[in-house]
Amino acid sequence: MASHKCLILGASGLVGQRLQQRLHHHPMFDITAVAGSKATAGKKLSLIEWRLDGGRPNLPNLTILETDAPNFVETIVNLGISVAFSALPSEIARGVERKLVEAGVMVFSNASTYRRTTGVPMIIPEINPHHFSKSMHYCATNCTLIPLAIPVSAINKIAKIRSVRMRSEQALSGAGWELLLDQEALGGNVNPEIDGEAEKTGAELLYVLGNENAGNVSSANFEIEMTCERISRKDGHQVFVELEVDQQLSIDQIHKCFDSMNLQKSLPSAPEKAIHIVEHIVPQQHLWSNGIKFENAPELLHDLKTGMAVVVGDVSIDGCTISFSAYSHNTIRGAAGGVVYLAEFVLDKLS
Repeated sequence: MASHKCLILGASGLVGQRLQQRLHHHPMFDITAVAGSKATAGKKLSLIEWRLDGGRPNLPNLTILETDAPNFVETIVNLGISVAFSALPSEIARGVERKLVEAGVMVFSNASTYRRTTGVPMIIPEINPHHFSKSMHYCATNCTLIPLAIPVSAINKIAKIRSVRMRSEQALSGAGWELLLDQEALGGNVNPEIDGEAEKTGAELLYVLGNENAGNVSSANFEIEMTCERISRKDGHQVFVELEVDQQLSIDQIHKCFDSMNLQKSLPSAPEKAIHIVEHIVPQQHLWSNGIKFENAPELLHDLKTGMAVVVGDVSIDGCTISFSAYSHNTIRGAAGGVVYLAEFVLDKLS
């Protein structure tokens, strides 16, 4: 398996550090540089506070580069880096990602800046691999979309969707590491509002379920109603969904379509199954799934599959309305793991 020298854009944030964790022993990538803001630039990576549970891995002790430095892109090119993973804030990603792409570095972005932009494919490998087109710039989706879109996409293969209603309960880590240190938030006193999240999730759902033609995507067309709220849980986004379809399905049909989701199973980050079906979701027990089994303490430096499945439970049917809840790890499948999986998929397609 070919190894690509890579850059991680993000030194101290949760997603940037998840990328460091997941790429440290990855068979396809070699961490060659890490870049960050002026606050971290010039420091050794080992001196940056580690925000994730489980302790800092034995990462290469690189000096953090500054994304705003005049010679930043030139430095990346001179290092022979061919792939960049972006965990930058959206407003910063706009300029940095564009400059890297123009210099011939392939960018895989977790930022929202270029999502649904023509020429920048936004792909979930199980759902819309047919949206693939050759590019130097690719986007992963919003973290809240993953537990919604994967089961909805499965049902969409056997019945026409008329409407989707969703309510989300989203973890503190979805807003960054600061909330994980906020004792009031951890104790239950957290602002539930997430500006723009419902609109973004709805638009991205219609997009990934849309039709692609010569690089242009026409979004799917059905009614959506979304509400999103932050709750006092460290990790894991859960969605509660009511899906109206054009025909009555059985529980058995729904379970079979969940089991039949297409996978890129040869890829390092692909879960064993995209959807892990349970009778009832228990967030404390069901955070870490590879699609077949749950782990309490996964070995995250070497196990790239655990945390990549979506857990689905509480499935019920009332006429043509299907109800279920779904749950996934927001900083793994919804962020760092998802964008690495996307890169694996794209590079496999190009090989």
